[in-house]
Amino acid sequence: MSTPPEAPAHPSRLTIVAALGLALLAGCATAPVPLRQAAHHHGAAPAPAPAVAPKLSGAGMEQLTTLLGCPGGKLQTDADELRQAACDTPQGRLTIVTFSTDKGKRDWLDIAQAYGGAYLVGDRWVVVAAAGVLEQLRGRLGGELETPQHH
Repeated sequence: MSTPPEAPAHPSRLTIVAALGLALLAGCATAPVPLRQAAHHHGAAPAPAPAVAPKLSGAGMEQLTTLLGCPGGKLQTDADELRQAACDTPQGRLTIVTFSTDKGKRDWLDIAQAYGGAYLVGDRWVVVAAAGVLEQLRGRLGGELETPQHH
């Protein structure tokens, strides 16, 4: 028997699944998805961009947690390929994930979006929260709002 070729370097499936599980648990405490978003389940559809938003190119965990008003966010995953923290803000519970590569971010999102939810997606970072909260945060962070859709 021959051994399969080595997979390209990217976040390990275990790291992705562990971080995803924590993000989904954090998302369970968020508000229900509005009907207009529920109708768009399974598939990423970016929402229109806000008029003015900063471009956070490769923002780190510390920069994001400070901008989001939760500098003491609880770090849940600290791996080479991603870091994940959760915090409670007046707007609601947030899960913040930063990635070492854009491919790692996309791989994580591809798995996460199968479970639903709303994601504010930037350059090597993702914030998970209720869609209404993410729409408000988008003015501060920029990024694209992605929600899974049914086809």
